[in-house]
Amino acid sequence: MKYTRITALLLLSFVACGRAPLDLGPVTRTEPQTALSIERLKGLRVKELFVVVFPKDYSPLEWKAIFDDTRILSRNKRRLRALEGLADDASQDERAELIGKNAEILTTLGSKSLFMMSWSAADENCRIRDTLKITCRPSNPDNPLNGGLPKHVSPIEWVRPDPVRSEVKTPYVAIRLEQKDAEKGPPYGLDLRLKPELLGESELWFKGEALPVQGSLFSNSEGSPVSEYFPYGYAEMTLGE
Repeated sequence: MKYTRITALLLLSFVACGRAPLDLGPVTRTEPQTALSIERLKGLRVKELFVVVFPKDYSPLEWKAIFDDTRILSRNKRRLRALEGLADDASQDERAELIGKNAEILTTLGSKSLFMMSWSAADENCRIRDTLKITCRPSNPDNPLNGGLPKHVSPIEWVRPDPVRSEVKTPYVAIRLEQKDAEKGPPYGLDLRLKPELLGESELWFKGEALPVQGSLFSNSEGSPVSEYFPYGYAEMTLGE
C-alpha cells in the first residue's frame, strides 16, 4: 500500500500546477478510457526518453523535491524543442540558459537515483519501426549518458488491464527495455508503463512508471552491482516526426 501511495503521488506531481504546456497544435487530452492506435506510432522519432530508478524510499519532502525537479526538467526540454531552428540572440541565450539549468537538475537527480537514462534526438537517431520496436540507426556506441542505451526487445503494446485484478487501472503503452551486454555493465530489464498525456499533431507525450524486471542489477556510485531498489521508477517519452 505504501508503494501504491508513493506511485500515485509521483504521477500526480507531474500534473501539478506550473507553466502552461507549449502549443503543440491541435491536442487531445487523453482520458483513462481513451484507446490509442498503436499504428500511429510507426515511423515516429523518439525525441526524448527519460527513465529513473530510485535506490530507496524517500521522505515525503524528498519525493516532492525529486518530482519538482523532474517536472521542471520536462518543461525545459519541451521549451528547448520549441526553440529548435531559431537563430536570434534572444532564443540562443534562452537555449543556453535552459541547457545549463537542465544539466544542474540532471546532476541533482543523478545523485538521488540508482539508475538514470536521459537522452534525446540529439544523442541518438531512434525511431519506432514497422515492427513496433525502437531501433537506433546508426546507434552511438560512445553515448556517454548515465545508464547507456538499452535495447527494445518486444513490440510496443497497448494494454487494457483488468481494473479488478490489476494494480494498474487505466490503459497504457507497454515497452520493455533490456541491457545484457556485460561490457556495458550489470544486466537489467525495465518495463515501461506509459500513459498518453498529450497527443498533438506534432508531438505525442507519454509519462508513467518504470518497473525493474525481477533479477535486474544496477551499478551504485562505487560501481558495484545492486539488486535492491525502490520498485517503482519514473519514465517519460516524447515522440514526433
